[in-house]
Amino acid sequence: MLAVASGRSRRFWGRKGPGRHVRALGAAAALLVTAAGTGIGAGALGAPGAGASPAHSASAKAVSGGVPSYALAVGEIFTWILPLENENAYEDWDSNIEGDMWLPLYWAGKGSHTGINYTQSIGKKPVFSDHNKTVTINLKTNFKWSTGAAVTSNDVKFYFQLLSAGKKKLGNYLPGLMPDNIASITYPSPTSFVMHLKKAYNPVWFTGNQLTWIYPLPVQAWDRTSATSPAGSAASTPAGAKQVFTFLFSQSKDRQTYPTNPLWKTVDGPFQISGYDAVTHTASFVTNSHYTGPTKPRIAGYKVYSFTTGTAELDALESGSLDVGYVPFTSLKVIPRLESQGYKIAYWTQAAFGGLILNYAKKDAAAPILSQLYVRQALTHLIDMKAIIDKIFHGHASYASSPIPNPNGQGANVTALGKRDPYPYNVSAAKKLLAKHGWHVVPNGTSTCEKPGKGPGKCGKGIAKGAKLVFRIVGTQSSGTQYALLQYIDSQFSDIGASMKVKLVPQSNLPSDAAQCSGKVSKCSWDMELWMGEWPLGWTPYVETGGNTFFCGATSNYLAYCTPKLDAMITANHKSANPISALKKWENYMAKQQLQIYLPMPAYRVVAYKKGLKGVTPLTPYLQIQPTRWHYSK
Repeated sequence: MLAVASGRSRRFWGRKGPGRHVRALGAAAALLVTAAGTGIGAGALGAPGAGASPAHSASAKAVSGGVPSYALAVGEIFTWILPLENENAYEDWDSNIEGDMWLPLYWAGKGSHTGINYTQSIGKKPVFSDHNKTVTINLKTNFKWSTGAAVTSNDVKFYFQLLSAGKKKLGNYLPGLMPDNIASITYPSPTSFVMHLKKAYNPVWFTGNQLTWIYPLPVQAWDRTSATSPAGSAASTPAGAKQVFTFLFSQSKDRQTYPTNPLWKTVDGPFQISGYDAVTHTASFVTNSHYTGPTKPRIAGYKVYSFTTGTAELDALESGSLDVGYVPFTSLKVIPRLESQGYKIAYWTQAAFGGLILNYAKKDAAAPILSQLYVRQALTHLIDMKAIIDKIFHGHASYASSPIPNPNGQGANVTALGKRDPYPYNVSAAKKLLAKHGWHVVPNGTSTCEKPGKGPGKCGKGIAKGAKLVFRIVGTQSSGTQYALLQYIDSQFSDIGASMKVKLVPQSNLPSDAAQCSGKVSKCSWDMELWMGEWPLGWTPYVETGGNTFFCGATSNYLAYCTPKLDAMITANHKSANPISALKKWENYMAKQQLQIYLPMPAYRVVAYKKGLKGVTPLTPYLQIQPTRWHYSK
């Protein structure tokens, strides 16, 4: 998704945005600072940090209480409370917040390290047997709901009833995997359940990629089909489970009632929601006094704010009204000033990949062009990885050429091909590839197909004579660096006559815009979409296998790319007796194919936090905000 800037005016498609374009990357980055607007949504809950931060003295003595405030990344908003993730509102920042109220069966991350944190988890370490086709899970007995009832296997059973009823509406559902890969589940006691799988799976993969998605849910409070119906056993039948699922989804959509809805008062996590502004998405949380988990919160609660621009969030930091927030990559020069005002700075790295999503849906007009490997090779040749890392991310990014992350050059299982660029930056090579395949190349204009059809020297199957290299690209101006990347891509692609029509949307709209072509629509409204840092690798020991994003029929396969060969490789990643060998074979294939244009993976955010607020670091590579560990000192 990254490219280097070239000078040419561009008409922005959709929401209006700046039309002036500069060639140098440094100038493009500078443009972003002036292009960003201002404004913070505080709404009915008050200004950010109001009354939140107690005075801090030089003493390091820990104190209890206080209501710190933190900001979501620019463009991110908390709009979904149910821990069954809505595919149409599926964002990691939602599940981060939900995880403070409803605990997953297995908690990922131990400080800055990857892996399952069994100390914090409800489930004990799973036991695999019967050649890895049976998984026995025992629950700890100290976790309780805020009502005083124990968290039991019946709450897990309720989760699976809802999962089976509404799986196709969930953002993390993948056909063939959970719950489809489970033959049956038995519940021999309130503290144990046994999963009988249809096939054997790698225990490391299954624990990291399947068991971490399980959330015990409060059957005592949620097993109902309406707000007035009694909670009981409605979900015990498939038809009843669908009704319960529909009811809970409808309640989660009703954001105005988040603080008052009795459903959301029954929690097993350390916090409860106490306030929410449906316009500004500002949310308040208080400590769950009945929390029985191992790490008790020492703060009285916290507030979460959403910002429309990086400038607005930076203003809030500089005014001291935020305890934890983000510094835009385009504004790193303010760091010394923030430090002088009592903030500490940390770079937050993640295990993830990002890039320019390409649309292969049959209903998309550009799909025949993007389906040609030589076209994707030509586009990749326009990406100068080093320039992007140095000029846009100021050195805080990791090289990437495949879906296997390589954060700071230390990624596990990265192949030799994955460590280098299979199609290094070379504008001349890009032009030659197009000319060789029947295109009339018009740099800074619009290239057209002169020799349609299949075979050597021709444009390829489905590409008509006169077809143009014109692409509709969706991106966001909410993030300065992402907008800089749009500027870069727009200008670099012009070097081979690829004309771009840019649509700017809020960052939170990217998933719904991307998903539309997999639905029942007459035509697609995008050919490319820029996503950076939106594909975190889930829960480790997680190994990225392509299942969620590249498997045929996956709900997050926004590329709409589907081939038996790729599915076979992904299946081998899940089930092979030698999963690492299968993984590396798949990685090399993906690097060569460039089904999406991979871009350097930046540090997720530059975090600024007040010196008096302890426990903010170390930052987890899975991007959870963890207020449970926070406390003030004085």
